[in-house]
Amino acid sequence: MSQDIQLAALVVRDGRLLLLRDAAGTWNLPCGPLPDDADADEAMDAILKVHGVHTPSIAEDFLQTLYLQREGRYTVFNVYAPSGWTGEPVAPNGEELAWFDLTELEGLAMDPQVRNAIYEVLGLKETNDDALLSAVASVVGEAMEQVVTETQHQSAGNGSGTPTGGSSRFASRREAGLDVLGTLNATDGEKAARSMYDMYGPLTDDVLDFALGEVWADDAIDRRTKSLIVVAIIAAQGHAGPLRSHINGALNHGATPEQIVQTLRLVAVYAGFPAALEAWRVMEKVFAGRGIKIGRQQ
Repeated sequence: MSQDIQLAALVVRDGRLLLLRDAAGTWNLPCGPLPDDADADEAMDAILKVHGVHTPSIAEDFLQTLYLQREGRYTVFNVYAPSGWTGEPVAPNGEELAWFDLTELEGLAMDPQVRNAIYEVLGLKETNDDALLSAVASVVGEAMEQVVTETQHQSAGNGSGTPTGGSSRFASRREAGLDVLGTLNATDGEKAARSMYDMYGPLTDDVLDFALGEVWADDAIDRRTKSLIVVAIIAAQGHAGPLRSHINGALNHGATPEQIVQTLRLVAVYAGFPAALEAWRVMEKVFAGRGIKIGRQQ
């Protein structure tokens, strides 16, 4: 069975996904083939520039590899999620450009495998259920709102107005969340948050106030240990894009390269070698980008 390699990008603005429609009327992500002997990151960067999208560090934006079955061949589908991108997207070669909510994808003329690839890398199961997809945004939003409201009530009951647990040194969950975001990315938290709003829109508020400002900011477990735990969980799940970010975050939180190596060895034992081998390649790329060398295990 033959194969080809395609590079595609999830370009998001205000929570909406950029798609392009070709002359045949089929909608697709900004994408293109990987030329022979070309570097995938550089090729993806070139494709995005043709579409008017400029990203500061495409190598950090790789998300996941999927395999799309075709008759007599399969496509290696490498998906990126450009963060902090600039420019005004354009539709080259006479294509049509538009922005869509996830809930609108089912009604579009798309390759079903591409549509399901989008669902998969965004954490949604493969489905053709319109009702399920239509409910995703509201259900997630309502659930997160309920959790945040409950934790806010807990704080109010304590009379503190601050995050519960061990993060009371911060005046609010937003302040705590920005602090965590800054230490994870070794940058200014406000700057990193602006990039998140470009990618995730209103959902960023839930990430900052609850995931980061409540869970991550609690001091019962130190941030280095939390980073190593998250690296193990994401590696076991096989999500390469977030893994790249969190390996960097673990290093930024003071984890040593050897601790990350040993974390992935535990993944191999408890989650299987295929997951660990995929994660190992991501780790090596992160280490190479930071000038870190790891010796061969004897």
